[in-house]
Amino acid sequence: MDNNQIAFDFALHTNRNLFITGKAGTGKTTFLHRLKEASGKQMAVVAPTGVAAINAGGTTIHSFFQLPLSPFFPTPEGKKDLIAKARMRSQRRRILQELELLVIDEISMVRADLLDAIDHTLRYYRYRPNEPFGGVQVIFIGDMFQLSPVVKDDEWELLSQFYPSPYFFHSLVIAQRPPVYIEFEKIYRQTNADFIRILNEVRNDSLCAESLQALERRYDPSFVPPEEDNYITLTTHNYKADLINSEELAKIKGKTYVFDAEIEGAYPEKSFPTEQRLELKIGAKVMFLKNDTEMPRRFFNGKIGVVDTIDDDRITVRCGEDELIDVETAVWEDIRYTADPSTKQIEEKVAGRFKQYPLRLAWAITIHKSQGLTFDKAVIDAGQAFAPGQVYVALSRCRSLEGVVLLSKIHPESIHTNRRIVEYGNLKQSGGLLEKQLDESRKNYRLDLLLSVFDFSFVLSLSDRLVTKIREAQKSFNEETGTYVESLRKELGEIQAVAVKFQTQLRFIFRQEPVDEAYLLARLEASEAFFSPKLRHLEDALRQSPAVTDSRAHAEEYNEAVQDIFSELMLKKHLLARLKEDASIDAYFDAKNRFKLPDFKVNAYAAAKTTKSDLSFPELYYLLAEERNKICEPLDLPIYMVAASKTLYEMAEYLPQNEDELLQISGFGPAKVEKYGSAFLSVIGQYCEKHHLESRMAK
Repeated sequence: MDNNQIAFDFALHTNRNLFITGKAGTGKTTFLHRLKEASGKQMAVVAPTGVAAINAGGTTIHSFFQLPLSPFFPTPEGKKDLIAKARMRSQRRRILQELELLVIDEISMVRADLLDAIDHTLRYYRYRPNEPFGGVQVIFIGDMFQLSPVVKDDEWELLSQFYPSPYFFHSLVIAQRPPVYIEFEKIYRQTNADFIRILNEVRNDSLCAESLQALERRYDPSFVPPEEDNYITLTTHNYKADLINSEELAKIKGKTYVFDAEIEGAYPEKSFPTEQRLELKIGAKVMFLKNDTEMPRRFFNGKIGVVDTIDDDRITVRCGEDELIDVETAVWEDIRYTADPSTKQIEEKVAGRFKQYPLRLAWAITIHKSQGLTFDKAVIDAGQAFAPGQVYVALSRCRSLEGVVLLSKIHPESIHTNRRIVEYGNLKQSGGLLEKQLDESRKNYRLDLLLSVFDFSFVLSLSDRLVTKIREAQKSFNEETGTYVESLRKELGEIQAVAVKFQTQLRFIFRQEPVDEAYLLARLEASEAFFSPKLRHLEDALRQSPAVTDSRAHAEEYNEAVQDIFSELMLKKHLLARLKEDASIDAYFDAKNRFKLPDFKVNAYAAAKTTKSDLSFPELYYLLAEERNKICEPLDLPIYMVAASKTLYEMAEYLPQNEDELLQISGFGPAKVEKYGSAFLSVIGQYCEKHHLESRMAK
């Protein structure tokens, strides 16, 4: 099994964190797109820059995690400050809580402190302070020998107290939980063995004399690209690329055509994939910025041609002698993530669209923007100082050494690779060791998924926080609320105690080699028979929430907490019913992704909280409360299960006279009317007869 397939299996069938790396052109981007299509996990893709995020089909790190642009210091004060600055609304928190797989693309540009900020954010909002990344599987994709993280001198003076280097692998979270290091080895971009060897030597900072001579033979400082050849100049700085493009465009006589992009919704300017105002002339050299969506594909991201004709709604680009490509406008989408509470699924939403011809002037481009592109012919202007990795990025864009022209000599001292990157690269493992780890990790992951179904600690922590909030705001709620949430907490604690014992059984089953599948399914069936009635009882209790408050803020907190508890419990109930038939990893995700939350509404808010002094007939209220207590005591039922304060209030105020009218009272459904309706109607009837009253339901 090659490393690409090993990485794919690790991503789909384990929860191990992965570092996916490889030389330029080894298929890292293809792996990401394949993973997005195949994974059943709740997944998000992020990248350090807007352009990288658009190319990866995701969003930026800072946007997704609501992180400030300032450095993060991994101290207690720094962590508090990070959370205080986050604008984390409930929808965003829900996304983080549902997240199962996070992919960080272009990891070479991600600083160590930024990764630790991501880690702390996930631990905090997922309520898992002791688990790296809050229990989320993270896949890092990128080549450390390419573009490096940017850190200012004054920032590094402070950050160096905590980190040996700014690279992601020196973050504290990576030290705590190192990822599986997988390197893709087969190069698809270049096929010439000598050129591949030279690229490897540049990448590893080990350029030999023979390779240096081969590069020097490509040195031609006076080279002027022939008009008929599709050369592109790679420069170190934006201003140089812009200057070359504008000068070359000005040399072409004829009309200038201007195309303004159409922008819909929120599309950040810094993420524009091409010019908002694109100026072209017939004869202009252009580069395609997207892969063709038609089959067979006519162009790819990075293909170069010359504008042949321009019409009102179409541009024709000539590539080579006979190849004419009609180009139409393309759409780039700025992706945002949302969480659907009814399915517990993370969904991609389009926040904005950028519509423009997928072209840019292509006499020159910066090395930074060339990352991920492939060229047949390139002129490399390396005259100014390079950032680490830029020489390698520039050379590796080309398919062959024959397609490279150097305007300035590449000196060995400009090919500087940080020794820490080389040291980290020594951690990669052989395919045999990776396959052994994969088998073990797959089995452990399957066990972890099953254990999670019987882990009520998260929902128990939700109930703990709810109990605490109600105690703090007890004067704002009616009297039953405190008793109600305490009883929920008690029931959940009892279920968790039994679930822990069943987890022990699961661990024992998985210690056997091989796992006894028939026995496993039998135990899962028995567990479903035990837990499902308990969960149905809790479902009924949650549907009969008696809480009432005149504080809108407290009501919103209460409603959200109860909805979260209900959602977690219903998902467990759903999974228990499915896994007793098939306990595989694929079956787990199939069942989870088919989950649909049952209809559920809770609203604790009342504009004015009812009190007994508001009642028209307070005496009847007390008579009804006595009747309720008489029903509850022998059955040891919580009072809210029979009639909450709001229910008593409405009965005492509106005086229902029959079962049909009683069904209109809050808290009464057909089952409750059948069980207790006659008792309450008898009390109301006697009171009305004594005081000559009639039903007030019409009022």
